[in-house]
Amino acid sequence: MNMIKTLLLAVALMLPMSASLAMTDDQHMEYTKALGENNIKLVKKYLDEGIATPKDFFFGWTALHIAAEKGHVKLVELLIERGADLNWQHEISRLTAFHLAAMGGHTEVVKLLAAKGADINIKMKADVSILRPIRDEGKTEMVKLLMDLGVKDDGCQDKQCF
Repeated sequence: MNMIKTLLLAVALMLPMSASLAMTDDQHMEYTKALGENNIKLVKKYLDEGIATPKDFFFGWTALHIAAEKGHVKLVELLIERGADLNWQHEISRLTAFHLAAMGGHTEVVKLLAAKGADINIKMKADVSILRPIRDEGKTEMVKLLMDLGVKDDGCQDKQCF
């Protein structure tokens, strides 16, 4: 029995552990705040020291989602350089960093994510294109940018699709 416990412990120790699991609550809050406030210096520190990775989750979102939603171009660049998943979708809303940047009107982040290879045609929840809510909100400049980038319309012709 002790041999089995020892073997299981050895296997568990070999498995990669998410950096966010190793963070204290205070570090988790500090890092999340740094992402939201565009504190690149602190974010770099956490990444450099291995306390956090771009693939960790913070309250259900990745660091890239948080930075893109806030329009933090330099922080988005840093996270992409460090290996952030450009196409990760939130488990419930199915939103990507690209969707959040577009919804927030952050044209530079939208362009950056597209240029770095984000799949601009990933659908949101209910198989909805990002064009639908942007068009419904009357954000004509963002609609034009998205269409110029090649975002496909899902064909909704109703007065309000979302």
